[in-house]
Amino acid sequence: MKLVGIDVGKNSHHFCVMDKETGELNLTPSSFPNNKEGFDFLINSLKPYSKKSILIGMEDTGHYHVALLKFLLNNGYTVALINPKTTDLTRKMEGGITKNDKLDTITICDVLDTPERKKQYRITKVDRFDLYEQRQLTRHHHNLKEELNIYCNRLQKSIDLVFPEFNTLFGSKYGIVYMNLLKT
Repeated sequence: MKLVGIDVGKNSHHFCVMDKETGELNLTPSSFPNNKEGFDFLINSLKPYSKKSILIGMEDTGHYHVALLKFLLNNGYTVALINPKTTDLTRKMEGGITKNDKLDTITICDVLDTPERKKQYRITKVDRFDLYEQRQLTRHHHNLKEELNIYCNRLQKSIDLVFPEFNTLFGSKYGIVYMNLLKT
């Protein structure tokens, strides 16, 4: 089995390929841009190996990994997402103090090499990715509602200071007439 460690970045990613049985690097760490051409470069670099014999690992950081993750899943690769704290702890346990993109690819391969019963990653499937997008939309909706609540509270404070009786003139707050009167 071949382990592919990908260190995700905003503009570029780094990857290496390690043989699980020997621990040798088949491909030394190298970088590719975070775009279609870069993704194609990665796929071409992995062509000598069977898709079934490859386990790709990357950190689940922010949103920079999403485009690459979608691309790899659509091309039939097995992808494992790793908590960034796990790779950080693994690097520290191995005595590594220095953190850089090329060394992190090897650390990610080391995390993928953990025994099955101590697995420190989760395999991502295409159908689970839809759930991920729904979760992101739900969080965004929740954040927008909280932000709206903050602005409504600020508006209400200003109304209470300037015209305390204003709300008693209306059956409900923030209707069309209510807001038009405030604007004028």
